Amino acid sequence: TDIIKAFPDFPSTFAQGYLHEKTMGRSEWARLDSVNRRDVENYMLNILAMEELVRVNTNLALLRKHQQAGIGKKTVPVEIVGLRIGDFTLVTYPGELTVQIGLNIKKMSPHKYTFVAGYTNGYTYYAPTAGQLRNTGVAQEDCETILAPEWQLKYEEMALGILRSL
Repeated sequence: TDIIKAFPDFPSTFAQGYLHEKTMGRSEWARLDSVNRRDVENYMLNILAMEELVRVNTNLALLRKHQQAGIGKKTVPVEIVGLRIGDFTLVTYPGELTVQIGLNIKKMSPHKYTFVAGYTNGYTYYAPTAGQLRNTGVAQEDCETILAPEWQLKYEEMALGILRSL
């Protein structure tokens, strides 16, 4: 790791302390610097290891929560809402939609100004495309989901039906 050093030539004390030691034939500050650099480097590596452990434990807890939410359920009930104000239309989904799904809906929409909003009326976690669901293990959002690949087509059809009725 790179450690930010305000005074890389004289990290332990003022420059005159090093110069004084040099004229006295000593190198205690340089020795102390070596020890401190090693200790700080080890400390930084420990911080990085702890941060990684926190990320892994957080992701593991989230995965368990997602899996528990889908156990024994054949369907996941969600609320989808459509809204039209003048030329503006909006359709919602209670999860973290991928961009491609939003683009698909906007392309199919009969309205010029269509917007897709996620994280609405509940939360079904990640909502990857059917293609992403076949790509498990590559990215977190591709595999941490309670949805089956068929969800995408069903949602896009429902959203389009709602948009057509506005």
